[in-house]
Amino acid sequence: MIRFEEHHQEIREMISDFSDKKIAPRAEQLDESQGVPSESLSEIADLEMLGLTIPEEHGGSGLDLLTACLVVEEISRNCGSTGAIVATHLFEGTSAILRLGDDEGRARWLPQLASGKTLATFAMAEREAESDASAIDASAGAEGDGFAIHGRKTWIMGGQTAGLTTVIARRGEDNLEDLGAFVVDPTVEGCHREAHEDLLGLRGAGFCALNLEGVQLPSNAHLSGSSGGWSDILKVVDMARLGAASVSLGVARGAIAHALEYSSQRKAFGRSIDRFGAIRAMHAEAATAVEGARLLLWRAAGLLDAGKSAGREVSMANLSAKQAAYKAGRDAVQILGGNGYSREYPVERCYRDIQALSPFGGGEDLQKILVARSMAGVRS
Repeated sequence: MIRFEEHHQEIREMISDFSDKKIAPRAEQLDESQGVPSESLSEIADLEMLGLTIPEEHGGSGLDLLTACLVVEEISRNCGSTGAIVATHLFEGTSAILRLGDDEGRARWLPQLASGKTLATFAMAEREAESDASAIDASAGAEGDGFAIHGRKTWIMGGQTAGLTTVIARRGEDNLEDLGAFVVDPTVEGCHREAHEDLLGLRGAGFCALNLEGVQLPSNAHLSGSSGGWSDILKVVDMARLGAASVSLGVARGAIAHALEYSSQRKAFGRSIDRFGAIRAMHAEAATAVEGARLLLWRAAGLLDAGKSAGREVSMANLSAKQAAYKAGRDAVQILGGNGYSREYPVERCYRDIQALSPFGGGEDLQKILVARSMAGVRS
């Protein structure tokens, strides 16, 4: 059973109000400029939303994943790009240190992440290794008292603003269990960031590639608080899927809201188009899909908070949230007709953001494969 406590509702209402007043007015300009939402991120940090899941002893709020899901959804409802950066910080960058780091590493890095002075992200994808972790080419070899990392990472969400990036690289043998996680300051010598520009959607999410040319790291940059390897990295991947699902649901809700408002004002044949059965059916189907996906997401978050395995549930939540978002975005454009293709209306941006979310956390087809394999007793 999903436990929705009083603090969940209080935080949700607070961040929803903030999102409407502060995030929404900046969304269009952020999309057009392809910049990063620095002002919004600073304000979100002031609200203590960037340390939600970090334990209190490290400066955070010590709250659950459900709270993080609610916060990301409400931000994403008005701006998918801002929501995506917050999701990456909470569910990927912070989670990597929380779940893979040792006590020393947590004490060193988490306070700065909790305060929002530093944003964190996660770099696993490469040009030839997006969903296929076995194809990762980046390597981390022992050198002196530490490591030297070589490689190129791509599609790092929030990478342009991040002060810490957890890089996944090979430590030796060519197998999944020899992958390791290394915390990198992307401003050090040998690191070079390249912004991904002119994107279809999530144009303000700070995507970048990271070139690592013999970057020297101390031994404690290796997140060695667990046994290492793919089985541990999967813990962070599951978190990333929760984050992607939360952003998807938020953008979907935004598309539905804009379509509802438009259909109540647009007149055809002497009445508003929201009086027509076909329009009402689209509204109802999109809202139902979002509600169902949200319940799956909350259940998956609850299982992980309880320390239980939830790979199947996480993939189901990710899959259903993206499917719900596709439905909401497509129907919103259809309801607006020709105006749905115009940048004068937010629905057009919502639609593009939904398409851009597709590969993050794994695409729809991959989630189906993971669910089916889990049903057959295979975890991968």
